Amino acid sequence: TVRADYIGSYGATRAHTPNFDTVAAEGVRFDVAISPTPLTLPSHASLMTALDPPAHGVRHNGIHRLSGEIPTLAEHLRAAGFATAAFVGALVLDARFGLDRGFNTYDDTMSDRMSGHVGYAERVLDARFGLDRGFNTYDDTMSDRMSGHVGYAERTADAVADAALAWLDRAPERFFLWLHFYDAHAGYDPPPGFASAFASRPYQGEIAFVDSQLGRVLTDIRRRWPVGGTLLVVTADHGESLGEHGEATHSYSIYDATQRIPLVMSGPGLPRGRVVAETVRLVDVAPTVIGLAGAAPLLEVEGRDLRPLIAGDEGDERIAYMETQATRLDYGWSPLLGVRTARFKYIRAPRPELYDLESDSGELRDIAGTNPEEVARLDGLLAKRLASGMVSRGDNRLSVGLSDSDRERLRSLGYVVPETDGSTVSDPHATVGPNPKDSIGLLRVLAEAQDDVDAGRLTAALARLEQSGNEGTAVRAMRASIAVATDDFVSAERDARAVLISQSDRPDVLLILGRALAGQGRLEEARAAIEASLLLDPASESGWEFLGRVSEGLGRTDAAREAFARSRQADAATP
Repeated sequence: TVRADYIGSYGATRAHTPNFDTVAAEGVRFDVAISPTPLTLPSHASLMTALDPPAHGVRHNGIHRLSGEIPTLAEHLRAAGFATAAFVGALVLDARFGLDRGFNTYDDTMSDRMSGHVGYAERVLDARFGLDRGFNTYDDTMSDRMSGHVGYAERTADAVADAALAWLDRAPERFFLWLHFYDAHAGYDPPPGFASAFASRPYQGEIAFVDSQLGRVLTDIRRRWPVGGTLLVVTADHGESLGEHGEATHSYSIYDATQRIPLVMSGPGLPRGRVVAETVRLVDVAPTVIGLAGAAPLLEVEGRDLRPLIAGDEGDERIAYMETQATRLDYGWSPLLGVRTARFKYIRAPRPELYDLESDSGELRDIAGTNPEEVARLDGLLAKRLASGMVSRGDNRLSVGLSDSDRERLRSLGYVVPETDGSTVSDPHATVGPNPKDSIGLLRVLAEAQDDVDAGRLTAALARLEQSGNEGTAVRAMRASIAVATDDFVSAERDARAVLISQSDRPDVLLILGRALAGQGRLEEARAAIEASLLLDPASESGWEFLGRVSEGLGRTDAAREAFARSRQADAATP
């Protein structure tokens, strides 16, 4: 989650990124590198396959996985004789999502640090400390809920670096190592030292901390292997809005704040101190690495080897594709689709946008209304790109499903986790629904309401949501969930049914409806709603447990036993 203009070699005067900047000085820096999407899993899928999201099919976090039929960078390098290893820093890149293919080692073990807290911090009176003596019962069982978060969803850059350094100690001469540092993701919580040095700029403090851990790894590599003998590539999956265009973080817009990323390379076959001004794409990284490594090329991909561009052969302009489907899958808004040339950024939305980047690098002046010919030209390029990218390469839905706790762990990282993969939508590229630019302020309201919920201020959360009226399904879904928690079952039923009119395949809302109906004593109707929810999300341990309770209330003992058994099975299946 590192935007380019927060790196020293990209002009950030207050940055502290000496290790990144050293790689840039010793090799090639790409001044304008573009990510295809502001979402972690889809962008990494593009990085590893050289395909844009319409082609590899991973459009969001937590609901899609990379199809086994799509070749990856790691598979090609392993076939070429490289030992392969990956060390990732967040649950969103867990092996179940498909990026582990081709890696001999895929370390997705999360640490006990999450969002600035230490796991199970309440255990200071654990029985092991001796205060249990004399008590017939000493219950020191801790839940996995902590400061509003559940489980271990991420690990810090020093933990990732530690694991990678241990692997490097036994690495052979030919290896491919992928390190994923997650720290710059919200919420920004740099460790001591970095926190005080960047007290008013915690996002930049996180970047500085990540850079220090990058330095540890590079120092070890240079100690073991000749300087310049190892190909180094440093880049990001996407950037961070930091309030620009009304967005606090990322996922729901495709302006350069989130799409322009840092990209540097150094090592064998690369010149020193070269700056490439032309637009390049994240999908170009894998073909370039494969070319420099002498491995078999990835076939039928959208990315292109950057070596001719590095050598000064401009060739055809590289058109960067961009999208976010999070707007559609999370809130029922229109998707955002776009293309970026050297001069123009075009965004297909219910109200199309066009920006002249030469005179308006901040994308503040929409000129679509006065340049219909350019809008038509770029929309034609986008349509052609979408048509060529729609390649069927197997099922990419996450068939293993996510457990309730996994969903909560992903939500603890700030993600909205869709309850459906959107497969029932006939055209995921149709710009139907509210314009995200008009609705972006709702995200702040929802975030503040969630903060209230996490702090136990349910009445305050409801008040915030009531002020937003009935805009979109997100408000009504959250309102229904809170209403159930406050035993306002009639309001919960009203809002849940309103959501299900337009999103009938929401298992979370069907479960809320079931709870609302049960709270009113309408157990048969509740049972039907819960069973419908479980058809869509059979991994929900809480859904099976509640079905068991409702079945008990109906006097169906055998059905209750079976439901409770399914709940235990779902819980046992949670990693």
